[in-house]
Amino acid sequence: MAKAASLLARIQKPELAVARRHIPAGELRDDILAHLRGMCGTRQGAMLTRPDYGIPDVTEMLHNFPEAIAMMQRALKHTIEAYEPRLTNVRVNYVQPEMTELIVRFEIAAQVITDTGKTPMKFETTMEVSRKISVR
Repeated sequence: MAKAASLLARIQKPELAVARRHIPAGELRDDILAHLRGMCGTRQGAMLTRPDYGIPDVTEMLHNFPEAIAMMQRALKHTIEAYEPRLTNVRVNYVQPEMTELIVRFEIAAQVITDTGKTPMKFETTMEVSRKISVR
């Protein structure tokens, strides 16, 4: 596969541009998942150029429990809609944990527009008491 020319080279010589290749759905999902993990692992305010990138610090929100769940739900939805343009129709739903679980769980449902149309995708975010956030 030919290496894509730099943006500046493609602007100067459009014939250097490489046609977009088809990305298999699994590879696309893995790429989006990696980006979501990065977003959820970044605290809002950590990026000087994009202060709203990421999610608020979970420990700061705990003071507002149980409203913290709705706040986190809105923050996740906003960040995904603003910084993951491949996902459309984003829905973030709180998932009631089992009685023995000490975690906050959200299901992220969205669609990706591909060559073949709109493809639904789901992800799950869990926030543990240790402040560890995971996306799968």
